[in-house]
Amino acid sequence: MKRFSFFNLTLILIVTLAVGCETTKNFKRSMSSKIDSITSDVDQELYGQVPEDKREGIPEAEFDLELNKNIEILAKLKKELGINELKIIGYDLDIASKARKKASIALDIKKMAAINSAGLGKKENNINSIADLKANLLNIDADIVKFKAKQANVEVVINDLNRQIEEQEKKVKEMKKD
Repeated sequence: MKRFSFFNLTLILIVTLAVGCETTKNFKRSMSSKIDSITSDVDQELYGQVPEDKREGIPEAEFDLELNKNIEILAKLKKELGINELKIIGYDLDIASKARKKASIALDIKKMAAINSAGLGKKENNINSIADLKANLLNIDADIVKFKAKQANVEVVINDLNRQIEEQEKKVKEMKKD
C-alpha cells in the first residue's frame, strides 16, 4: 500500500511539473511586471489616473528605458559569446597538449623500435613497451577527437550568438535612429 501511494504521489508530482512548465512562462511574465511595479517608486494605479496631457516626457523616458533594456540584452549576448570563445581557446590548448604528448610518445616508439632492432634489452619487454606506447597513442587520438567534437558544438553556439548579436545590434541601431 505504501509503495502504491508513493508511486501515485510521484506520478502526480511529475504531471504537475510537466503541466506547470507551460504556465511557468506566463507566470514569469506576470511576476516580472509585478516586480517592475514593486521596484518602481510610482503607484501604477495613481499613474493610470493621470490625464494624457499631463504625461509630458514620459513616452521619451519609456523609450529610453526600452532602449537601455535592449542594450543590456546585447551586452549579455556579447558576454556569453566571450565565454564561449574562451571555451574554444581552452579546447585548442587541450588539443595542443594532446598533440605534444602524441609526438612525445611517437618519439618513444621510434626509440624503443631502435633499441629492439639493435638487439638491446629483452625482446619481449621491448615488444610489450612498443604495444603499450601505441595503445597510448590511440587513447590520445580518441581524446583529440572528443575535444574537437566539443569544440564543434561550441562553434555552433558561437555562430548562433553572433546571429543574435547582429539582430540585437540592428534593433538597437534602429531604436537610436528615432
